[in-house]
This record gives sequence, structure tokens and C-alpha cells, in this order.
Amino acid sequence: MQTWFYRLSPIARAVITGAWVFAALLGVTQLAALGTSSAMFPTSVAARAVMAAIFGVVFGVIGVVLGDRRIRRVYGSAEQVITYSRALRTGQLPTNIEPAAWQRWLDVSRQSLRWTPITVTLFAALALLNSLDGQWALVALLATLAAWFIGYGLVLRRRILRLATAIDQRERAAS
Repeated sequence: MQTWFYRLSPIARAVITGAWVFAALLGVTQLAALGTSSAMFPTSVAARAVMAAIFGVVFGVIGVVLGDRRIRRVYGSAEQVITYSRALRTGQLPTNIEPAAWQRWLDVSRQSLRWTPITVTLFAALALLNSLDGQWALVALLATLAAWFIGYGLVLRRRILRLATAIDQRERAAS
């Protein structure tokens, strides 16, 4: 979680999310269209750009609406997400915490970590399937994403453990 992102207005977050979706989708469709047997995507670059723009707008808005709901449901507010994210990144707890709430937030982080093997397997399988067609640019992209998620999962697991240890130490010191 990037703390600067949650400080932005919902419209700005939707625009940024939409731009990322647009760029990713346009890039993937361009890579897929490079293949000679690409009947899946329109032959026009403009048509692919329009399609990517539509998906970017839709998923930007959906992402912000659902993301804000989840933030309010799980964390209570964007400020609490920012505080938790900073503590997760640095390992430094704020002075006043509610250990039960922070344990729930750690549980949410652990649950998201459970998706890492599925994500890595999906990207690796897609890379393998695309290697059969010889689409090496797409294979490199998918293999890079698989490696990224492996590294991210390992870092997140270490950070969760470090923060859980700090919360336990704080609880023991308070009692």
C-alpha cells in the first residue's frame, strides 16, 4: 500500500488507477497483436487504445469504489490505513495502538499473502503457454511478474512477522 495514494481524492485515485489499467491493457494487447495469428484483438492500434481506455475508466471507478468500501470496513478510515502501512513498512509502531485492531489488520495482510502462490502459478502457467507460441516478449513480461510476486510475498511475510512481534512486545510491556 502506498500511503501517498490514499491521501489523494477519490477522483485522483480513479484517474491514476484507470491510467495504469489503460497502460497495462494497451501494452498487453500490443504485445499480443505482434503475433502473426492474433485474431483476438483488433488490428487497429486506435481500436485497441479505445478498448483500453474504456476498461481503464470502468476499472478505475470500480477499483476506487470497492477499495474505499474495503478500507472503511477493515480499517475504519484512510488515515488508519496510512498509519498501518507506515508501521508495516518501517516496523515502528505508533505510540497509541489498540492491539486487537492491529492484530485484525495483520490477519488481513496474512490473508492477502495467501494469494501469492496462486498468482505466481497463474503467471508462470501463462508464461509457459505463451512460450509454446513463441511470444517471447509476453513470456518475459509474465515471468517478470511471477518473480515480482515471489519477492513481494517474501518481503510482506517478513514485515508482517516483524510487526506482529512488535505488537506482542508492546502488549507484554503494557501488562
